[in-house]
Amino acid sequence: MPLELWLQASPGPLLPQLRQGLAREARRLAGEGAEPLRWAITAVDPRRGLRLEGIVVAPAPAPGP
Repeated sequence: MPLELWLQASPGPLLPQLRQGLAREARRLAGEGAEPLRWAITAVDPRRGLRLEGIVVAPAPAPGP
């Protein structure tokens, strides 16, 4: 499923902040175990921060009875 979010970066290393924000948004969209497969910074805005877009993958649901 597609993912898009705006992230305000804090001082410090950027990559861990991006990964944490993407993982949090993936879980919000697709549930526990979901994670971003591919992502990119697609925009930068001084007020909104960094726009991240990507694709989320989630575990297959367990088969029903």
